[in-house]
Amino acid sequence: MVHQIRPLMSDPKHINILEDTAVPYLSDKTSRKFLSMARNGLTISELNQLMESAPLTLSDWAHILCISERSLQRYQKSGHRFPVPESEKLLRIGQLFNKGRTVFGSDEKFFGWLKDRSAALGGESPLSLLDSIFGLDMVLDELMRIEHGVFA
Repeated sequence: MVHQIRPLMSDPKHINILEDTAVPYLSDKTSRKFLSMARNGLTISELNQLMESAPLTLSDWAHILCISERSLQRYQKSGHRFPVPESEKLLRIGQLFNKGRTVFGSDEKFFGWLKDRSAALGGESPLSLLDSIFGLDMVLDELMRIEHGVFA
């Protein structure tokens, strides 16, 4: 089942992170928009959109963001705005999720793959690599290989 994208606020200026990261190839205009979003800092509401769209645990999200579960819970209560590095990472995670859904055709297949160990990724699960931008790039590269039928 593909999760339906729904805006959290009626404000037309509000950014829907799932919709915005669904762009398959970044145009210069899209890259500028992402740069602006990252520089402004994503809000906890935008993280919550990502969290609601994915069958991942709070522990998984804490791992991805390299923070404790307790810190993540505090962020949710305080209306936290993420600094640039974390905002960039969350935007890339949104791109990864959209790419994975496209490649696998369903949430169930994609998130199953994300949690399973992969020989192509050194025996680690793709999810375990998402704590690093380099790991995230490895996972995106592997998705591209799968999409094009190149299995390593």
